[in-house]
Formats: sequence, C-alpha cells, structure tokens
Amino acid sequence: MKASALTPRRLLRGARHRRQLRRLAGPKLLSAFADQYPSASFVEIGANDGEQHDHLRPFILSRGWTGVMVEPVPYVFERLRRNYADVERVVTENVAIADRDGRLPFYHLVAPDPAERDGLPSWYDGIGSFSRDAVLGHAEHIPDVAERIVQTDVPALTFESLCARHGIERVDLVLVDTEGYDWEIIRNIDLAEQKPRLLVYEHFHLSPDDRASCRAHLHGHGYETMEEGFDTFCLDVSVSDPLSDLWRRLRPAVRGVAASDENR
Repeated sequence: MKASALTPRRLLRGARHRRQLRRLAGPKLLSAFADQYPSASFVEIGANDGEQHDHLRPFILSRGWTGVMVEPVPYVFERLRRNYADVERVVTENVAIADRDGRLPFYHLVAPDPAERDGLPSWYDGIGSFSRDAVLGHAEHIPDVAERIVQTDVPALTFESLCARHGIERVDLVLVDTEGYDWEIIRNIDLAEQKPRLLVYEHFHLSPDDRASCRAHLHGHGYETMEEGFDTFCLDVSVSDPLSDLWRRLRPAVRGVAASDENR
C-alpha cells in the first residue's frame, strides 16, 4: 500500500488489529510450541494457499519444521504449491482428508474474476466442504453463493494413509480447518498411535453437539482444550515442560462458544 493511502483511520484500524493480536492466547501458544519444537513435524489440513489466515506460516518459514500441507480446491492448491515451491521441508498435497481412500465429490466456489475480488469476503476461496449445504450456509455474506458452487471429484486419503504416503512416523502438530468437517477428521485420527502434542481445529462451523463430542473425545485422550474465537487449541499436558507451564497461565482474549453451548 502506498504511503499516501495510509489515512489516519486505516492507521488506527491497523494499530487496533496489532494490539488485538498481541492479546491473543493462540499465537502465544504457537510461539512457545515453536520454541519447544524447533524441528517439529506437522500436518495442516485445509491449508488454503498457505498464506492468508494461516496460523503456521511464520513458524514454518522461520524454523526447521517439516510437514505436509493439504488443500483440495485445485485453483487454491496451485497458489499453495507456488508459495512453498522453494521450501524443501514442506510437501503440498492436492487431496481431501476423509474416512476412506478414493475419490469423493467436493464442493467449493468458482475462482473469482479479479475485477470482482475486492467485493467478496477475504475468506471467499477458503470455502470448501464435502457438504453442499455447508457451502450454501455462506449465503448471508455471498448472496449468489448457489450460482458459484462447483462440484469437483477430488482424491481422498485417510489421515493414516497420508502419513504412510510421506513416511510420517511421528507428528507433533496437527491443524484442521475444513468448514465443518473437522470433527469427522479428528475422530478418524488414531490418537493412541499418532498423538500430536498440539492439535488445533476450527469449531465455528460445527453444530453444538459435534463441538461437545469433539471436546469430550479429546479430553478422553488426555488433551486439555481452550477455545479462542473460531478455533480450539488442544495440548497434551502430560509432559512437564515450559509449554505446559505456559498453557496453565494462558487465558483466551476472545471468547469461544463452549459456554453458550452448555447454556442451551
């Protein structure tokens, strides 16, 4: 952005945004995790282009992390592939993670015309799901969403098959952001065999019952959970280290939805 375009109002909004980011617990947790695991192995499911709204990018680029970034939407995947083409530690996969291997119908939005891009939400091309109804649920913000839906048959892998394909024997961090399919993915990860120290998923598009089931499932596998905004952060605190110590001091800066779910 040119300096002349930095109006006082935009500068104020930018300052507020930076102050809010400094208050958030999630980035503090990820930074502490990166310090504790400078050579972490990670899997990011629903990586989009690996740049916009991505929790992990600063740490992937600044640390020695190795991992796999998964994105099923073809035109978004091409941006992801280009963005990480020079990072040999990172593999990109144009697949969807599901409960079985094969090819499955996947619903997403057509690539926008550059002339209309500024009039669409910044998260427009992050909308993709095995459920057409989940995509239609964005009609409030994209009135013509029904006309923009594309069905694509995509290759699908289970989490186990993905790890086997890339020889991943231990994963330290898993991030899931899949427009309401997060619980289905998490319930199909063998957390006895593959138990990441940190797991992050987006709870916002889950139903209250699925949010509760997902939390209970993770608690049953020894995780403690913390909601902040759209996301739930889950840490295995059985290890006594600075990361667990920080976790016990952290408080979310933005409320999640657990309290309202319990008060239904």
